[in-house]
Amino acid sequence: MLKIDYLVSGGIITNYKCTSVCKHCCYSSSPNWSDDYMTAAMADEVFSILRSLGCYHVHIGGGEPLLKPDKILDVLDAARKNNIEIEYIETNSSWYRDETSSNAILKELKAYGVNTLLISIDPFHNEYIPFWKVKALIEACSKAGMKVFPWLMEFWDDIDSMDDEKPHSLDEYKQLFGHDYMMQLLKKYGLNLKGRAFKTYKPMMKRQPFEQILNESIPCKLLSGIYHFHIDLYGNFIPQSCPGFSIPLRELAHGADSEKYRIFNTLESVGIRGFVELAEKEYRYKPREEYAGKCDLCYDMRNFLVLELGLDLADLKPVNHYKY
Repeated sequence: MLKIDYLVSGGIITNYKCTSVCKHCCYSSSPNWSDDYMTAAMADEVFSILRSLGCYHVHIGGGEPLLKPDKILDVLDAARKNNIEIEYIETNSSWYRDETSSNAILKELKAYGVNTLLISIDPFHNEYIPFWKVKALIEACSKAGMKVFPWLMEFWDDIDSMDDEKPHSLDEYKQLFGHDYMMQLLKKYGLNLKGRAFKTYKPMMKRQPFEQILNESIPCKLLSGIYHFHIDLYGNFIPQSCPGFSIPLRELAHGADSEKYRIFNTLESVGIRGFVELAEKEYRYKPREEYAGKCDLCYDMRNFLVLELGLDLADLKPVNHYKY
């Protein structure tokens, strides 16, 4: 049985849709996702369960949660009713249009108990969002009395050296700051190399023999991340470091059937070796000689099951994580 008895702090993914296709996004968000957004009923259920598990504060992210300012108010209202504090809302500033409209949104957020916006400041986002929007939103927050959590100020000077009226590709940054700039970003940002972020950095990663990965296999402990888990708009628990896996929070709170979520359970209890044995035996997966580590092997098996075989597996959700 897969069960969670206690959670401390995590995030709410209100939607997966985003205006950008950032190369560092571990959730693989993009404009191709559906317009689905967390409903008031789902938010109420999620916050109620979180509080029962000892989690009293969360942050909100996406996708881009402020693509639908009207929808986020229902989520905030549900949090307030369940006495859940919102630490901050993550935003990429793409929705900023002008001072008047943004001020109206900020005032509504404050009225629902939000006091801080985490505003993304990095070259990955700058590929899609001109820096003037980021600057303007920070200024609007200052005027509205909304605190700003800048993520990350270390990149401000790099981005500010470019024309802030338009987006800039990572190739432009490499031309300006050197060909090792992608590795500089990785070190400064502290990226979770999953999803699209893994695809971006995989060519730069050292290869390991398949047998070495199996010999070093240990349980992944997907349920141990009680400080930075996420719950998505469908009510699914997403492990701290592994998007693309999910189990409904309501099931985990009462004890989820380990047979229903065999891949998740195998990784949790046995590790990558167990997943390989399952994939080879039941789905005729053929491993390669080398991988860029155990996560590459894991993703290769998951992509094989979801994209090549087209299987609808309960624990490998959402499918679009693998598509985009």
